Amino acid sequence: MKAIIYYSLSGRTKRELKNRFEGDYFQLKGKLKIPRNYWLQMIYLGMFSILNKSLDYDDFEIDFEKYDEVILGSPVWAFTINTFTKKFLRRNQFKNKKVTLLLTHEGGPGNAMKHFKRRIDKSNEIVNTLSLQLGSAYKEATLYKKKKTK
Repeated sequence: MKAIIYYSLSGRTKRELKNRFEGDYFQLKGKLKIPRNYWLQMIYLGMFSILNKSLDYDDFEIDFEKYDEVILGSPVWAFTINTFTKKFLRRNQFKNKKVTLLLTHEGGPGNAMKHFKRRIDKSNEIVNTLSLQLGSAYKEATLYKKKKTK
């Protein structure tokens, strides 16, 4: 059985996971007021990533003993995984699992996959890594769609 754990601000990471995997989904929901403007988000959230600040999220219970595989999904922010995923991996050490890592990004992922792998316990086996360049999320970002005027 698979546990699929992800953070998705625009919905793109979630969509890519849903297109590829079946299992129990767990979404990381940040406890941070995020600006609605796409460009301000990139600056604001990128700053937290660059400074390696761990931001809190709404906690949830997950019994890793129920799962033989863990799939982790993260957008790339400032060439690394997002801060909510970093904090989740720091708080939740799972061992002896098959692990798949999925990144979504607009341009190059930089060292994000290397950062992702570093946070996984050595007892786990990374069976797959996916780095998906999806282009700009600006036009389809769900938080920023302009209201249609009549």
